[in-house]
Amino acid sequence: MTHRFSDIDGFLEKPRITASGKKQLGRFACQDIQWTGTGTDLIGTFTITADELLASSESNMLWTDQDVQRGIRPEIDNAPSELSLSSGYPDSSVYVFDEKKSDEITQKLLKGKKLYLNPLIWNLRPGTFVSYYDENEETFYIYSGKIFLPDSHHRHQAIINAAKIVRDNPKQYKNFDLSKQFKIEIYFLSKEDEGDYFFAKNQLPKPTSKSKAFDLTSDDDLSLLAKKFASNSESLVDNVNRVTDRLARNNADVVTLSTLREMMRTYAGDDIVSKVEADGIAAIAAEFYDMLASARPELGRLDVSERVQSREGTLVDAAVMMHGYAYLMRDYRDDLTKKGSLETKRDWKNKLGGFNSTYHSDGWSGDYFSKKNPLWLQLGILRRKAKGDGLSVVNNGSTRTAAGRALRALANPESVVA
Repeated sequence: MTHRFSDIDGFLEKPRITASGKKQLGRFACQDIQWTGTGTDLIGTFTITADELLASSESNMLWTDQDVQRGIRPEIDNAPSELSLSSGYPDSSVYVFDEKKSDEITQKLLKGKKLYLNPLIWNLRPGTFVSYYDENEETFYIYSGKIFLPDSHHRHQAIINAAKIVRDNPKQYKNFDLSKQFKIEIYFLSKEDEGDYFFAKNQLPKPTSKSKAFDLTSDDDLSLLAKKFASNSESLVDNVNRVTDRLARNNADVVTLSTLREMMRTYAGDDIVSKVEADGIAAIAAEFYDMLASARPELGRLDVSERVQSREGTLVDAAVMMHGYAYLMRDYRDDLTKKGSLETKRDWKNKLGGFNSTYHSDGWSGDYFSKKNPLWLQLGILRRKAKGDGLSVVNNGSTRTAAGRALRALANPESVVA
């Protein structure tokens, strides 16, 4: 075994032998494989046919881990995260998977249209597989272990579907052949690194599923700070949507991870220089948020009916208001530095206590966060719909700042402009 493979748990120094003394071929052989890099940077590249890809799926080798894919829908409990491609498409009522996208690729393949599907991505997690590389044959033998897809799930499903259709109806489809070739890149990443791979491939180039991508990465400081903040807050534990960027009507979570991340940008800035500093900053944010949730229980855990009622009648748990709370969070942190813990906590408990009292302004009185409060129309945070009598919430840079100013005025009339 050369040094190139010695740092990866899963490569045997000698091949496994059959009863007749011949080398075992294993579950799959990657032939004419070309290697790049060493250790955790090792990548193998080889060519596979549609027929071989179908066989790999049907032999239960190819898997997705929805913890490091687009994920399980947040309103679903106890769904398995690891799914075999042999089972077909994930259930779209349980998992975030675009069946239409995969079907469209299948149809284009069957019609022989030009598609840019390469490379397909496989991953063997170190310590979970057994293999042998024959240098003379340039063949990589996989004896056991699951092959995960950290990317290219829709493409795999589409190719496998096309191969099944052609295999069952060989005379009907003349534009797609089971011998059609595809390029495979095979990686040796841990589960955590699969998440970082997904983040790099799906979040950095284009804005898709930010909450899920931010949840997976360990390379983005603001994402890590947001996750630390959520895990430290009793009110946010099991109360953050980490999968999608919008809160569906039947989702009782109070906020998305992507919103928390942008709150951290307002609260702490872009540069988190050390883990110790991040831990401290997150703890302060959680401390403040739990004080706020004590004053406004809607910011804690609610059941679905309570969450729907809150969203329909108030702005207290609206995303734009969450950004406003981040300005207060920053003020709280500054006060801790200036006044110390005891005085700051006492002052802010009094300030936040007023967030649940009756508000009076220009002849109107009621809950400050009520959508009936004319202040929100004046600030542009609420806008009348073009058709009908309803109101829509406006969440952009200017309304987030306006929310921050309004909340600072409520907490402290002498606060500086956000």
